[in-house]
Amino acid sequence: MKKIIFLILLPLAVCSFWSCTKSTDPEISNAIQQAKTDDAAIQAYLTAHPEITNVKDTLGCYYQITSQGTGPYPTLSSTIHVSYTGSLLNGTSFETNNDFSAVLGTLIYGWQIVLPHVPTGSKVLMFIPSIYGYGTSGTSTIPANSVLVFNINTAAPGA
Repeated sequence: MKKIIFLILLPLAVCSFWSCTKSTDPEISNAIQQAKTDDAAIQAYLTAHPEITNVKDTLGCYYQITSQGTGPYPTLSSTIHVSYTGSLLNGTSFETNNDFSAVLGTLIYGWQIVLPHVPTGSKVLMFIPSIYGYGTSGTSTIPANSVLVFNINTAAPGA
């Protein structure tokens, strides 16, 4: 009877051991390395620009509220009305929009992470790691794995 129980439990023990081994998935490894690269680039930029004081979100986005608003804090289901300029860390501007409206939950994750911390009527400077922007895909104007910088005015256009 002991031999039968042993033979039943042995495969379970072996499977448990294998499931605890370290993952070597190259995609995960690359994402972790890119996150470290992005964070180092943002920190280097902030070190070179000591006038920028910032908060680092627990997910790795950096932001500074440059003008505090008094309106409500948006949620992912809120329609936001903003004006903004988007650029790369090297200063290359890729987009400016002075009258933009969208449901926050439909935008890049970096905006979804930071803007719920920012009351409406504020101005905010955001540094978005590539994983929360356009990642390894990029766009026609944004290279893959680019850290994004946004200057956003969350006051409703025309306000």
